[in-house]
Amino acid sequence: MTSPLSPADWDTQFRRQAAWTHSVRSHLYRRANLRHAQRVLDVGCGTGVITAEIASRTRGRVIGIDIDPAMVAWASEQEGRAEYRQADARDLPFPPASFDVVLCHFVLLWIDDTARAVQEMARVTRPGGAVVACAEPDYGGRIDWPDFPLGRLQADALRREGADPLAGRQLKAWFVGAGLSTEIGVYPCLWDDAALHAEFDGEWRLMRHTLAGLASPAELDRLQAADWAAIESGTRTVFMPMFYALGQSR
Repeated sequence: MTSPLSPADWDTQFRRQAAWTHSVRSHLYRRANLRHAQRVLDVGCGTGVITAEIASRTRGRVIGIDIDPAMVAWASEQEGRAEYRQADARDLPFPPASFDVVLCHFVLLWIDDTARAVQEMARVTRPGGAVVACAEPDYGGRIDWPDFPLGRLQADALRREGADPLAGRQLKAWFVGAGLSTEIGVYPCLWDDAALHAEFDGEWRLMRHTLAGLASPAELDRLQAADWAAIESGTRTVFMPMFYALGQSR
């Protein structure tokens, strides 16, 4: 049995994820009028990577919440002016209409009863304010070439952890169900050769941890070697559809 990842390990992964979605996040921040927001909530803040970025882009008060006390403790120890609290996204400890902008990033797939969490995000957003899901992946649309089973294994690993690997395609339904006027979008995370080389070690460190028990060490060795050989030959393709949702509270 593998040991759980530490907050430091997760912080590394969250920073990698933030790099993947930087340009789309910046676009969504502008659309949500983040710069002029007086109160902003980051739901499922983890180690505070996105929360700190949000705080650097607005003069308003920024609060990050996470259900994991270890994540909140880690985030609270970092420099920056954002505030951090332990809380459940399905039962946010704030009155209605408390925030101008409520955001999340790679979070909804992890939440049991996601519809309720989005309803809570809408509840604490003022009328005319923005609710934003910056990035939710959909492993059902992942494409690998050569045809390695890595996407299927990662989806199985997510299900084992209680996450929903098909969260992306459900964003519109969750947002509309929460009474939000909603714009949905999808952007192609297609890794080029430079990204495949740069991300290889980090991806495989995480995969060896998350896929333990789903594939034998020998099978993981084989897949890692084949993955690297395809990257080196210039034939490797990795595509993942990433969904976003921009909702306006009524």
